[in-house]
Amino acid sequence: MNENEKENKIDEENISSEESQNTDENTGFEQNDNWQFEAEAPTIGENIGLGDGFEIEASALSETENKKPKKEKKEKKETIVINKKKLRIGIVSVISAVVAAAIIFLGVNFFFLPNSSEKMYPGNVALTVGKTKVSVGMYNLYYNLMLSNYQQQAQQGTYDIDFTKDLSEQTTIDENDEEITWLDALEQDTLLQLQFVASYYEPALEAGVELTDDQKSNIESTIDNLKTTASEAGQSINKYLAENYGKHCGIETIRKFYEQRSICENYYSQMQIKLSATEEETEKYYEENKDNFVTFAYIENQYTLDGSDKEIKSIDDVKKKTEEYCKQIKTVDDMKKLIPTACTGLIEMAIEQGYFSDEKNAVETLKDSVVVTYDNATVSQNFGEDILNWLKSSDRKEGDVTYYINEDYGYACIFLYSADAKPNETELYSVRHILISPNDDPNTAESATDAEWEAAKIKAETILSEYNNGDKTEISFAELAEKSSADVNTTSSGGAGMYGGELKKIKLGEMVPEFENWATDKSRKYGDVEIVKSKFGYHIMYFIYDGPTYMFNMMDYATTEKNNDFIKSVECKKHLAFKSATVFKPEKETETTGENETETVSAAG
Repeated sequence: MNENEKENKIDEENISSEESQNTDENTGFEQNDNWQFEAEAPTIGENIGLGDGFEIEASALSETENKKPKKEKKEKKETIVINKKKLRIGIVSVISAVVAAAIIFLGVNFFFLPNSSEKMYPGNVALTVGKTKVSVGMYNLYYNLMLSNYQQQAQQGTYDIDFTKDLSEQTTIDENDEEITWLDALEQDTLLQLQFVASYYEPALEAGVELTDDQKSNIESTIDNLKTTASEAGQSINKYLAENYGKHCGIETIRKFYEQRSICENYYSQMQIKLSATEEETEKYYEENKDNFVTFAYIENQYTLDGSDKEIKSIDDVKKKTEEYCKQIKTVDDMKKLIPTACTGLIEMAIEQGYFSDEKNAVETLKDSVVVTYDNATVSQNFGEDILNWLKSSDRKEGDVTYYINEDYGYACIFLYSADAKPNETELYSVRHILISPNDDPNTAESATDAEWEAAKIKAETILSEYNNGDKTEISFAELAEKSSADVNTTSSGGAGMYGGELKKIKLGEMVPEFENWATDKSRKYGDVEIVKSKFGYHIMYFIYDGPTYMFNMMDYATTEKNNDFIKSVECKKHLAFKSATVFKPEKETETTGENETETVSAAG
């Protein structure tokens, strides 16, 4: 038997041994921090606690009368007080014996050792996130994925981290502007990922969401590929996974990882509806945070120093050209007129990447985007603290101009302070709709017969009745749209990333008059539903919001904050097995003599 066969045999025996134990999670051990092992023995229903005032009193039975006539005895009542200290020791001894018996019966591994088969023994539960138990292997998998992300960010220059040194001795600034070590940041971001998954996964299970057949097939295909890769590397699958994804990460860990994330994906759109900020929440958010936002005008250009631009050969050339543009700007209109010449690099890149069809379309879109409203943190993160302070300074005067150049990513921005830079009040609206067309192609609906139109009307009324007889929520309406709408571009079947018939942030003039007139009626309230006829068919309409652009932007900010608060509200509770979780150790660089080679060994996994 070769070494590879031996490793596979050992893995099979280990898994078989684990599965032969009493591992039914429904009758398994509950987490309990009052226990040393954070578990209850199967024979004990709940903890036994002894309070300081605990004592047992018992009345002795009366002695029976002596049948001899010469002696009589008075009935006597006695009170017996049992020593609490001795009782406590006795009960604890009994409990210890039961636990010891459970350890012997179930195996030491049950309590003390992690496993790679996702058996949720106390020794394998590193965390409880919400109601979801997270194994040591699963935590290590997320930790190493986050570590890999950190390493990529460092290579790109986004993060300033030296992985050959201790991360606990290197610091960064967190979202609360507090200094923390990169080691703590790595753990926090790992936990945040687990919170995110649990916050979607648990509601999805409650809603009865399941894996699709395609997802099941894809997961099994991924696992088969991993097995093949491990075999080609001459390793058992468990050893391969442990080395590449984290200690105690096995096939069942990988399977659960993909299953949980797929179910989250299936419920993502519904959760977005649940977590969307309402009009009232948005208005409240704006009033409480308007001082944290700044409105300004700016344009941006991409540049390169690779020699392709004959005028720009060094960073000094970039500065000189940017300063020339600044001298030509006094108003927002001046800035818009400069876009075709000052933003050529950005325009070319955007067209090349498919954002715009041609230069004219790009220029017009950029002109519409000159005035923006960003929160302070976004301005600071993208343009630096100096630009934020410049924009918010009380010393600013009409027509003041400055610029910012990012040498790492190759872009230059010009900023204008102007009274014309106001929050965008262009009217937009958002609705959902279910289109019932009189024939298969809504674009040819006008050629349909009267009978086909009548049939479409009856179908629309039937769907509306189904909605009205249900819980009448936006989610239930979206689900009906997914099943019945002929406008597949607004459903998940259309491949455009849309869900539930949603049309969001629609500008006036983009939709047919009947559709738009209903959506922009000022008497509309969130949740209004009605059938509207157009040349495409019958639209079952669901009203969401109508208002200025800047309030839609505030709604996005409020929704993001609401999502983040919800995710962070999912409690992370560490357990004893967390001590087996991965902690990053600095990479070690060793040089082999004679070969002139340098090998970098990462201890992260």
